[in-house]
Amino acid sequence: MSLILKRSDISYLKFIMEGYDGLGIVTTLDPFMAQAMVTYPLSRRQTLEELIDALVDEGVIKEVIES
Repeated sequence: MSLILKRSDISYLKFIMEGYDGLGIVTTLDPFMAQAMVTYPLSRRQTLEELIDALVDEGVIKEVIES
C-alpha cells in the first residue's frame, strides 16, 4: 500500500509504525513528493487499515493508494 503524506510527517509515520511491533515496514519512495510504501503481513491488514484511517483523520496521510 502506498501513501501520500505531508513531508514533515514521514518520520512520524515511521515512528508510529515502529510502535506497532510487526505491523508493517515503512519505506520512503519519494522524499520530495512525500510518498511512502507500507509492506505488511496479510494477518495484520485490519489493524493497519484502522491505523491508516486514524492517521487520515489526523491529517498525517493525505492519500492512500492501494496496490
